[in-house]
Amino acid sequence: MEATLRRLGAFALVPPPGPSKFVKPETALYDLDGKQRRWDVVRTHPSVGIVVCHTALRAALIVRQFRPAVYAALCRDAAEGGEPAPPLWRGFTYELCAGLVDKAKTLPEIAAEEVLEECGFAVDPANVLPVTAYHSAMGISGSRHSMFTVDVDESLRTAPGGGIQETGEAIEVLALPLAAAQAFMDDMALPKREPASMISLGTAG
Repeated sequence: MEATLRRLGAFALVPPPGPSKFVKPETALYDLDGKQRRWDVVRTHPSVGIVVCHTALRAALIVRQFRPAVYAALCRDAAEGGEPAPPLWRGFTYELCAGLVDKAKTLPEIAAEEVLEECGFAVDPANVLPVTAYHSAMGISGSRHSMFTVDVDESLRTAPGGGIQETGEAIEVLALPLAAAQAFMDDMALPKREPASMISLGTAG
């Protein structure tokens, strides 16, 4: 976290300077009980998440990174309450290794790429096993999130991990002992991704 904080600078919320390649606002119109209803939605990419199990450490590898959307929500809450903006470290969250489905590859191939980029382990997509799939952010996007699991050890490490800095990623890799996974998930003070993304930690490995 400290290394990322040294890279972070000013933070501001501004109107979009142009169209985004990641999200697109839309409005859904549909009939219900003979009346037209409206629901505002956001079109987003599907995504993958991976429970990376380090067999020698008996731990799940998770990542911690700064999430601008999380920090923006905290800033809005603070402003509405007449409080100063929170420190930047409040915008960091704990998550599984994950990524967007934005290329013409299979889901296991995309998952394997994310494991290499974020955690530093080169895994065979054939060893990336499906766990489940669900729709995330159902009130606004409903995009499909596919969960996988893969085992790693130090023989597969080929890179330091940490994401692609040139694209603005700043990812810290942490080892969560499987014996402590349930307590980690139960700790409401720790900012985490959607609970469904973390649910497999308790039985991983």
